Amino acid sequence: MNGLLKVSVLVIVVSAISCQEFTEEQKKKILENRKQCIEETKVNPELIEKADQGNFVDDNSLKCFTKCFYQKAGFVNDEGEVQLDVVKAKLPPQADKEQALAIVEKCKIKGKDACDTVYLIHKCYFEHTHPELFKKDEPKKEEKKA
Repeated sequence: MNGLLKVSVLVIVVSAISCQEFTEEQKKKILENRKQCIEETKVNPELIEKADQGNFVDDNSLKCFTKCFYQKAGFVNDEGEVQLDVVKAKLPPQADKEQALAIVEKCKIKGKDACDTVYLIHKCYFEHTHPELFKKDEPKKEEKKA
């Protein structure tokens, strides 16, 4: 599935930082969780694909999909609070633990409800792990030849 790698970014930010490869079992679980969360929240899958590219739409079903997905991974509780012990436990050995935990700390955001909170946290994670998608096009300076 084309979106599998992108979906993995949605749920496991620390893996994106470390470029961890997923086992077949992990991939299967990610797809299963994605399918269940789509069914539960009735989100339009196109909104997920847009978010995977860095285009975060302000949509309640997308926000609740994000909470559902993170919750199934154990990264947040019912209130949308990050479960730091779970995040630390799931950091792969090759991850830059200091960098990953610094991003977790930077992204402690509180939204208007649990879905909004997790969505804002995810958006923050994504922006910190994919900064190239959020850089504004800078005008190129033309060099004068002597």
